[in-house]
This record gives sequence, structure tokens and C-alpha cells, in this order.
Amino acid sequence: MAAVAKCANVGYDALSAQTCVKISELFAGEKFGLLSPVYIADSDGLVYMATDDPTNELNFDGFASRAIDSDMIGSPVTILSHGVIMEWLEDSDNVSPGTLLYVGAANALETTGTTAVAMSVNSKEIICIAGPGVRAAVA
Repeated sequence: MAAVAKCANVGYDALSAQTCVKISELFAGEKFGLLSPVYIADSDGLVYMATDDPTNELNFDGFASRAIDSDMIGSPVTILSHGVIMEWLEDSDNVSPGTLLYVGAANALETTGTTAVAMSVNSKEIICIAGPGVRAAVA
């Protein structure tokens, strides 16, 4: 698995953010970065970093609309999902347009995985191709 870390100037396209699938009125359960892959936990309804762990399950609902630091746990957060376009990639990642991206380590995506959640649009931008509710048992 090749990790694809977020660029330093991560951001989202305002027009696509207006029309993408959004889930609001949520609260953060842990700290995470701006546009980190996240999910809503069924245990407490809080937002956590997305997971794709070979010994666990895939959990993904979208990307966090804001960063949450340790002093902000419990603060409101909106999830941006299917259709949001984000400046996310570093030039050094050498990701070709059309490359499918999967949930990876914290604040990262990977070029292989269980279920694709995003796709590269060009050398800098990705689009979320998965809607909320991606859950899968990982074998």
C-alpha cells in the first residue's frame, strides 16, 4: 500500500462543497485534521478518523470540514461526502488522474485497500466518490 498524505495547503472547492452530500449537527469524538477521512461511530454517534484495519472493519462517511485539536473534542463538525472536490495531493505523490484512493492511516489515503472512497482528478485534487455509510468487514 502506497500512502498518500495530505498536502500542507489542504482545502476544498467551495462550489462542490455547496452541492456535495453533507452530514451536519455532529460532534467530534477525537482530534483529526481538516479534510481527514472520518466516520460516525455507531456506539456514541461521535465523529472519529476513518478506519480500514485488516483486523477490524472499514468505516468511512466522508471528510471532516474542519480540524479538531485535543481542546476541541466535543465541538461541532460537518462531514463532506460524495461529490466534494478537495486540494489534497502533494506533487511528490505522483498520482495519475483517475487513480482510486482508499482509507489509509490517520490523515492519509492509500492507493490500495478495501473500498475506494476517492479518486484523483489531477495531480493536486481528489473527489470523494463514496457516499456516507461505507461499512465493510475486512477479511
